[in-house]
Amino acid sequence: MSRISRIPWGAYSRTKRLVSRIPGGSWLVAWTDPLHIARRILWSTIKEHADYARGWVLDLGCGAQPYRSLFQHVDRYVSFDVSQGPQIDVRGTALALPFVDSAFHTVLCSEVLEHVPEPSRLLVEVERVLKPGGILILTTPQTWGLHLEPFDFYRYTKHGLRYLAEKSKLNVIELIPTCGMWATLTQRLSDTVIFNYAEGRNRWIVEGLSLLLAPVNLIGYGLDKLFGKRGDTLDHLMIAQKPQ
Repeated sequence: MSRISRIPWGAYSRTKRLVSRIPGGSWLVAWTDPLHIARRILWSTIKEHADYARGWVLDLGCGAQPYRSLFQHVDRYVSFDVSQGPQIDVRGTALALPFVDSAFHTVLCSEVLEHVPEPSRLLVEVERVLKPGGILILTTPQTWGLHLEPFDFYRYTKHGLRYLAEKSKLNVIELIPTCGMWATLTQRLSDTVIFNYAEGRNRWIVEGLSLLLAPVNLIGYGLDKLFGKRGDTLDHLMIAQKPQ
């Protein structure tokens, strides 16, 4: 149920057609994507922690499976989602997973927890299907606008995530922000302008604003790298383990 894999990309696709005609457009188009910072930091953060995964992996709420390529080293990758699709192995609800106890070595759950009305039940189910010593790799937003309404229920601080994990008998190994204030500020500015004010207007307005926002995104991302992950963050990543 990832916002990254399921948001409609009308504005982005139109901008891509424009920028692809510019020399070097293949590089520029990435930064005219109104969700590029969020996409980039989630990808890089999950990639940095992909080595935690092993054995059988359950991609819980897989959507379009944007991170599958990061887990080529595992034995089996099982995609699970509430919706149907040609690449989804199993369909069902995360609140009652159709798997036996201790079925998986790893569970990947990216940008799903905010869409679940009973997050504690999801984590209890994750703990159940993990083998002893198994790992949960989870990301979820702290600072983000409403999306996939009306199925958008919560935002999580690091303290809230730790509480939910420990309540579900999972031991937190790592709990980190994916970015800091500058990336958060420029990302929210970019997606708010495009999706709240520009989308649906004349395509030249959408494309022009997307191009104008590209250097703003670059500057914000650069400042975030320079000053570190301070202040508000877009998302948190949590690595948690089921006790042996």
